[in-house]
Amino acid sequence: MKQAIPVLLFVLLATGAYGQADSVRVWNKWCSSKDTLLLFAGANNTIQVCSHTLKPSEMVLKPVDKTLRIGKPEVKGDTISVLAMPYPSHNKPMRLAVLNAKTKKVIKTVDFYSDEVPAPVARVGNIQTSEAVRKDILAQNSLKVAFPKSLYSYPYTIKQYIFKIHTPKGGATIPVNGFYLTRDILAQIKDAPAGTIMEFTDIKATCPECATRDLPDIKLKVK
Repeated sequence: MKQAIPVLLFVLLATGAYGQADSVRVWNKWCSSKDTLLLFAGANNTIQVCSHTLKPSEMVLKPVDKTLRIGKPEVKGDTISVLAMPYPSHNKPMRLAVLNAKTKKVIKTVDFYSDEVPAPVARVGNIQTSEAVRKDILAQNSLKVAFPKSLYSYPYTIKQYIFKIHTPKGGATIPVNGFYLTRDILAQIKDAPAGTIMEFTDIKATCPECATRDLPDIKLKVK
C-alpha cells in the first residue's frame, strides 16, 4: 500500500500537467483556420494564446530557437497576443513554448510551419469564377480581397474601383469610392443581357499599417 501512494501521486500530477496543456490554445490570428498552425513569411502574423484554466498572467511565451521571434505580449481579456516574426529553415517547424510564469516549467510546446502568401486579388463578393448567373451576382454587395489557395486572412479592404459595362443599349462607367456595389451598378447588372462582360478596373486596396496597393482588374460574364 505504501508503494501505491507515490505511484498514485505521480499519476495525478501527470494528469494535471496534461490537463493544463490541453486547456491552452495557440493559433495565428491571421490564419483563417485556427486548427492549422501556420506563420506566413513576409506577412503580418499575430500569435494568440488563451486558456480555460490559466490566467494570462500565469503564462509566459518563449520561442524555442532562432527560427521564431516574438514581440512584447499584449493582453486583452483572457487572450495573450504577440507579433510573430518567422525565420523558416528548410521546412523545419518554428517552435513556441508556453511556460508557467511561476515555475518556468513548460506547459505546452507547439510547432508552427511556414507558408508563402500569394498576391492578393479582388473578387465580386464570394464569386470565384469568371462568369456567374445574374441572380448570384446581384446577391453580392461588395468587392472583397482574397488570397487564392491560401489561409492567410489579413484584413485588406477595397478603397476604390471603377465599374465598366457595355451592352447593346449602351454602356456605363461608374467610379466608386469604397467597396460596395452601388445601386447604379446593380441596376446595370440587372438590365444587362446574358453574355455581357462587366469590368472592375483601377482597384485599390489597403490594410491596417500598410500602403495602398493596386489589384488586378476583374472581368465577370453574366450567364
